[in-house]
Amino acid sequence: MPDLARAEALRLRDGYGARVKGLVVGLAVGLAALVWLALELTEASPAVVGAGALVLGVGAALLVAGYLERLVLTRERALLDAAHRMERPTASPPGAPPSGSLELAYDALLETVARIAADRDRFESAVNGIDAGVIAIDAQDRVTVANPALRDLFGLTGDPLGRDYTELVPSTIEDCVVAARDGRTARLEFEPPGDERKQYVAYAAPRDLGGGVAVVIRDITSIRLLERVRRDFVANVSHELRTPVSVIQASAETLLSGALEDPVAGRKFAEAIDRHASRMSRIIAGLLDLARLEAGQRGLSREAVNVRASAVRAVDLVEAAAEAKGLTLENEVGEAVTVLADPKGVDQVLSNLLENAVKYSDGPGDVVVGAFERDGWVRIEVADVGPGIADKHRTRVFERFYRVDKGRSRDQGGSGLGLAIVKHLVLAMGGSVGVDPREPHGSVFWVRLPVGAEVAAEAEPGGDEVAAG
Repeated sequence: MPDLARAEALRLRDGYGARVKGLVVGLAVGLAALVWLALELTEASPAVVGAGALVLGVGAALLVAGYLERLVLTRERALLDAAHRMERPTASPPGAPPSGSLELAYDALLETVARIAADRDRFESAVNGIDAGVIAIDAQDRVTVANPALRDLFGLTGDPLGRDYTELVPSTIEDCVVAARDGRTARLEFEPPGDERKQYVAYAAPRDLGGGVAVVIRDITSIRLLERVRRDFVANVSHELRTPVSVIQASAETLLSGALEDPVAGRKFAEAIDRHASRMSRIIAGLLDLARLEAGQRGLSREAVNVRASAVRAVDLVEAAAEAKGLTLENEVGEAVTVLADPKGVDQVLSNLLENAVKYSDGPGDVVVGAFERDGWVRIEVADVGPGIADKHRTRVFERFYRVDKGRSRDQGGSGLGLAIVKHLVLAMGGSVGVDPREPHGSVFWVRLPVGAEVAAEAEPGGDEVAAG
């Protein structure tokens, strides 16, 4: 507004100047003509007539021009002063009425601009702080708003504003946009083309009466995965517990019905009760152990652990079962191999892996425990001579209750939690797990843990135990 006022003042000044110039020229010509006529009537010489007309005309014109110039300068100063007051209006004294409507309009304009700027900043902060993708579309399908989360969600590069929204997000949300333009709020779950592992949900709502639409897109892949894991967990626990409970109940009813009097039959049913009760106990103990690990309540320490000593203890636990199946256990771990981990955790990891290897191996054959160091890590391997694991099962074999051969697993009396416990223990100790094929048949289960020798040497002077973390 101040710039417009100053421009108007300058425009008026230039107009006055032009008019003054025209008026001065007109007056000079008119007066010169009058003087010439007077002298002509007095029969003066032509030279005298011309000179007199020129002098009188110019003199009169200068007088009039001086007067008009003062008038124009006075008007010009008034206009420029008004423009200056609009640029920097002076506040009225406290308690006094406003100095003018122009001043009030200027103050109201400043307040409106400040309020709009504050609203815009709050809007941008809110939209940019949302972890879901937000996109606003106008009636011509052009993008007017796109927050950073949307750009990260779909890997957008460059400025998305002004582009067609179908160039930026999957076209599957078009139905949501159409519904929102009809005045309805729409919701759609979809998988992006070419990536069935991802799942998104889109919410669309009308933004204004002009056909604008606001769309919020969220990645729900992890939520759906957790829901599937929860459903599988409940179903698996129910199934795993139902079988031993049914066997125990049936055996107890048979004993009460008279089999207790028969020593042979009574012992058979009593052994079935003991076997399935032990299986239930292992399942419950495994679930509690997993719950403590996931909640961080296991209380794992971190210290230098001799891997060979742990392997010796684990081999002793399964040696009888291995001999019964014609299997040979070989401990090929070097004497000086150490890892930075929890001692009891390493013992449990190795005993679970060896128990699993013996359980699913067919003798005769060798079950081998080995370890080697590379780049600050120790890889511990347990190789079996079982049927092997297909590629499609390797990524899921460490899930709780997941079984490659469900019938055989239950016949072996496993809880379905051993490898899940191994995975959570190793992750809690800062390592990783995996499984590879073994030639000509079998599998190699491995864990990676950080080397413990150097850390142990550094910890000796202070004598402090390194906490898990």
